[in-house]
Amino acid sequence: MKLWETVRNDVRNDVNWNRAGHLGLKGLRAFPSAAAQYLLEKFPIIGWLPRYNYRWLVNDVIAGLTLGLMLIPQSLSYAKIATISVQYGLMSSWLPAALYAFMGTTKGK
Repeated sequence: MKLWETVRNDVRNDVNWNRAGHLGLKGLRAFPSAAAQYLLEKFPIIGWLPRYNYRWLVNDVIAGLTLGLMLIPQSLSYAKIATISVQYGLMSSWLPAALYAFMGTTKGK
């Protein structure tokens, strides 16, 4: 019991622990706005989707179809070069385009 009291007093009076506690509380208070800012930086779709101009929809669909038509033979050939089954190439071809849709920007910015 005496050891526990000594450790507790040392932790309370230690400058580094006090600083860590102060900075931790400061970070917790800033967390909601910092988290929102982080999400807006990493996923720009959150910012521009509400302001999206639907006149651009036809051009964006054409661009998406062009990308899809390009990715199919590319993913098949990359799978063949890697000597894996071509089905795996097709299954993995959608991920880069989907990531770009969420993490890329558009004219709305």
